[in-house]
Amino acid sequence: MLRRINRTILEVQTAIVFWAVMAVIAGMFLPLESWSVSRLDWCLGIATAAVFGMVSILHMYRRLDRGLDLDEKNATKVITAGYLMRFIAFAVVVIVTAVTGVLNPLILCLGYLFILKVAVYSQPFTHKLYNKLFHETDPVAEPVEEEVEATE
Repeated sequence: MLRRINRTILEVQTAIVFWAVMAVIAGMFLPLESWSVSRLDWCLGIATAAVFGMVSILHMYRRLDRGLDLDEKNATKVITAGYLMRFIAFAVVVIVTAVTGVLNPLILCLGYLFILKVAVYSQPFTHKLYNKLFHETDPVAEPVEEEVEATE
């Protein structure tokens, strides 16, 4: 089943889960009480940020995949609309959490930004992990021979 999922999405989502777990563990040692944050708020905020990050990465992949099949003008529209949809969805979630008090919006924002950014930068490491897991190697890049156009 794992082989059927887009490999890059799988690698980034694995990194998101890893860093979310690391953030939850780090929260057990941080002085959260001095920030007026309970451990439960920390864990729920990080978990929600991780889930939102996983959905965002999947949405980003689908929008880019769809947009790259179009011409430049329509591709720009599709990709920009996707960005705006993700931004508005995240803003709505943050506003709802701030109004209802269900989650701490600061933890949600920082968790989302931290986890997503670090997970994307960690993708080369998860790529190596999955290469070992699937017993695969990356292809070796070879120089491309330039085509010489025959002029008549």
